[in-house]
Amino acid sequence: MNEIYYKPNDGWVGDLIPFSNDGKFYLFYLHDKREGKNEDDYGYQTTWNLLITTDGTDIDDQGVVLPTGGHDDIDESCYTGSVIKDKSGVFHLFYTAQNVSLARYSKDGRPLQFVMHATSRDLIHWDKHYDSAFGADETIYEAHDWRDPFVYFNEQDHCYYMLVAARVKGFPLKTGGCIALCSSKDLWNWEIREPFYSPGAYMTHECPDLFQMNGWWYLVYSTFTERFITHYRYSKSPFGPWSAPMEDSFDGRAFYAAKTAEARGERWCFAWTPSKRGEQDAGMWEWGGTLVMHQLTQQPDGRLGVCLPKGIENRFCHVEPVELQDGSLADSQPIIVSAEYGAGSLRLKNLPKVCLVEAEIAFTAGVRSFGIGIRQDAKYADGYFFRLEPFYNRVVFDLWPRRAPGVNQWYLDGDKPFVVELERPYRMTHIESVGIKLAIDGDICVLYVDDTVAMTTRTYDLKQDGWSFFAFDGTITLRNIRLRVL
Repeated sequence: MNEIYYKPNDGWVGDLIPFSNDGKFYLFYLHDKREGKNEDDYGYQTTWNLLITTDGTDIDDQGVVLPTGGHDDIDESCYTGSVIKDKSGVFHLFYTAQNVSLARYSKDGRPLQFVMHATSRDLIHWDKHYDSAFGADETIYEAHDWRDPFVYFNEQDHCYYMLVAARVKGFPLKTGGCIALCSSKDLWNWEIREPFYSPGAYMTHECPDLFQMNGWWYLVYSTFTERFITHYRYSKSPFGPWSAPMEDSFDGRAFYAAKTAEARGERWCFAWTPSKRGEQDAGMWEWGGTLVMHQLTQQPDGRLGVCLPKGIENRFCHVEPVELQDGSLADSQPIIVSAEYGAGSLRLKNLPKVCLVEAEIAFTAGVRSFGIGIRQDAKYADGYFFRLEPFYNRVVFDLWPRRAPGVNQWYLDGDKPFVVELERPYRMTHIESVGIKLAIDGDICVLYVDDTVAMTTRTYDLKQDGWSFFAFDGTITLRNIRLRVL
């Protein structure tokens, strides 16, 4: 079991629907028990469950708050949406309803999707309003993709708007994805309008989110067309035009469907880290998994980054000694790893299963790569590696061996320079050092570089406690190495 990052005992965490109230994060999420007819039936008949937290660690699990409908109901499955509070204090929940069992909720043999509405006074008990359900306007949008409603209030024109993951009518399947727009004065009667955002680039824009931060507006959405990732766009206006920063994501492949909420002056993004089939490194990524969260940071030009939330960082409150391979302890002096003509490392041992590793790493110009290895064997060969590559301006996750155990030795997959899909761009051309934080919670690892870039991944197979800092074709200087535990 993970001790920091949450997963329910009886299921997996799907899409997060975060909402802020009274200084706390109310984290609604799709609870998936994976009870479909086969192993690929993820997200089958999900309920909305609720977690309440102040700092990301004090999680209060409220269980199911929005159950699925019955066999004959339009919401046999309850999928992603949003929550908003009106001026009278009533909470409104909008969600995606789908019924795959009955033909009357299908068209051309495929199930339709509808926006559904529920209300509450306490965020726990919800009344569904089936007569308010509505589907896509088929003169503008395709009928089968109409999901993930996000509702917000615009102070300028005193109007409610709804963003919906949709597809433009008649466009090609892989490029027709858009964010549809609906408007309402009362949260009950909705007018379907022309697309809010339609770049002609993806199959769909899942889990749309919109927020304002220090004069900038941010549009967030997730895609799975060319890769599984959450993107963001920014603008000075809530209606665009939307600019794309060169790096337009919060994390990589293993942090999907991120949505945000603000509490106590901090905006966090919440997503799920997928499990892997069979809980093996070689297993395919699955839908749903474990809750992981980042805190957003903002640059003066509006670009966003992410860092480890303080509540999670402070949970690692005990400092452990850093033990070298020979049993001696690392002191507070800088440690140099010189590897000008090959590979070199600082070999350490006794890495806990749950911990936070911190270090400042200065590197010489021209160093080929450097980073941190974990779960390494006694010879410090096999393991998992977070590698920074200044020439390529990227951070990558790698493991060795790259293939499943038992495969013939000559099949080494040498043509794969790192684990596919786990690469994060980070410009290192004009800097000489980086600060890293690596949060390890069982099989989940989250690396932060300079409180700006994050990379989340799973590590299943290797269990050893060896770890190291390494360099290749260059020299690194290590300062302020700290190992913190719960």
